[in-house]
Amino acid sequence: MGLREEVIEIARSREIDLVGIARVEGIELAYPPRPAEDLLAGAKTAIVFAASLLWGALNCPRGTKGAVKDSQVAYDRLEHAEAAVGRFLESKGFACYLVPASMPVDVIKHKGTTYFAAEWSHRQAAIAAGLGVKGLNNLLVTPEYGPYVRLSSMLTTAEIEPTRRELPDDLCTKCRKCVEACPVGALNPEPKAQPRLNQPLCKTRYIRPFLHPTTWQTLKSAFTTEGFGAMGIQFLLEGYHFSCAECQRVCPRGDLKAQKEGE
Repeated sequence: MGLREEVIEIARSREIDLVGIARVEGIELAYPPRPAEDLLAGAKTAIVFAASLLWGALNCPRGTKGAVKDSQVAYDRLEHAEAAVGRFLESKGFACYLVPASMPVDVIKHKGTTYFAAEWSHRQAAIAAGLGVKGLNNLLVTPEYGPYVRLSSMLTTAEIEPTRRELPDDLCTKCRKCVEACPVGALNPEPKAQPRLNQPLCKTRYIRPFLHPTTWQTLKSAFTTEGFGAMGIQFLLEGYHFSCAECQRVCPRGDLKAQKEGE
């Protein structure tokens, strides 16, 4: 069994649904452009992991609490798999860097606007590894699960043969359902728009139950909303329990029938 097959087997044994491998020089960098060498000297390969999300969690009529918990579970799966693959490769004498799957992130200023930025774009690495394409929703869209995935990736000095596969031409049909579903209009429907996602606008929706346009409105909500204190405690202890996932949820490629066809 070759090195690539061993890596994939380790990841799959830890409930990872898709594994992709790409040469770092073939990955189109996102903003801010952060070359692999900035994270790991001598990096040659990126290994990308995708953990699928439950359709029922994302489509629960009672809100997104279940979807957020399912995402947290997916991130746990990703990080355990990433660590296991990293330990395996380092036992073979190759250095590895595990890029955080979610937080922590960096806070950057660009043209006067504050953004959250990951150290490395898992989506761009996944595209280079042949796992899927960038959808109009700014997410990775895969044949098997549509955008119903969470991603992680790691860098290594090992030279591993890249994964390649033919992808359907209609993974993202530009149907605009994600654009129309966004409650704050954070998605730019133009295919070549840069950036496609207005991240600060998106984030205001992400934590809207806690933050309002003004400090006064936020304080007023804290004193007048029943259960606000309990929600805040959950927020601090467990994470973002009220996130918005509409652009992900409404994508036709995430439908259970489409997922079955993509297998």
